[in-house]
Amino acid sequence: MQDTVMSNALKEAGLSRYANVIWKGEKRKEGDKYVQDSKRIIDMDEAELRKCYKHCDRMLWNEDPKHLGRFNVLDEVSEQIKCCNIELLLRYFENAYMQDDTRGDIKRYSLMISLRELMHKNPEIEDWNKVPISRITDNLPSEFQDISIADVLKGCTNNLGAFNKEHLTMTFITKMGLWFTKQEESELKAQSNIERLKIAKERLRLPSKLVLRISEKGLSFKEMRAMLMLPKKQRYSDMTTEQLVTLRNKVLLRYQMEVDNHIWNWQRLQKQIVAIAEEKGITID
Repeated sequence: MQDTVMSNALKEAGLSRYANVIWKGEKRKEGDKYVQDSKRIIDMDEAELRKCYKHCDRMLWNEDPKHLGRFNVLDEVSEQIKCCNIELLLRYFENAYMQDDTRGDIKRYSLMISLRELMHKNPEIEDWNKVPISRITDNLPSEFQDISIADVLKGCTNNLGAFNKEHLTMTFITKMGLWFTKQEESELKAQSNIERLKIAKERLRLPSKLVLRISEKGLSFKEMRAMLMLPKKQRYSDMTTEQLVTLRNKVLLRYQMEVDNHIWNWQRLQKQIVAIAEEKGITID
């Protein structure tokens, strides 16, 4: 009897560490409001614990394109950053990006022919994905050093595909905030940031209820307009240079950080579920 009491006491003590760990269910609409059920994980039975564990797993690894897991989203965003960079490299060769009167321009078709000839002359190289373009190009800016010859060729033949804007919602973009350049402050002709934000919202055609704020880490007005004007899907070659640079340097990197945070939270919750299950004598993973 004493052993049972002691065992139960130890179990309760172990579970008490997780007393504030709450599981929040999916939001559902009831009337004009959204409601969300919640429950302490330590109060769950074995079936509930397993269900929650599997849900965490789906949130991290799901391969369904409509509900991608966070790790797969991270891969997709990394690929988007790479494609933006490849398109910018092609514009660099064309002297349309980072323009410099001291260097000429190389058109995509000419570059494609040169790369194809290089491949034919070097049949011993089996994987051109492992050969960086910097191997055959002098004085290439550091941001382009690691782009492979295979990827450059893919860009030349317009095979980078289309940018999918699905993850970059209006809410995400506008939450980054605005930081007006000196030129923009002059152009907006307002006496205060409050007035500038009002004018900016009107020009960006944002909903009146949407809250737009000033942030030193935010986008310029021009950059935010470039992001909001992006269609749901657009080929990288059809994007403006402003859009490509803003995506590569700011927006997609910020989104990666947000996804990293999602991953950390889901992994932590999954570990807590396993720990609580073990305290209850249940093996899940």
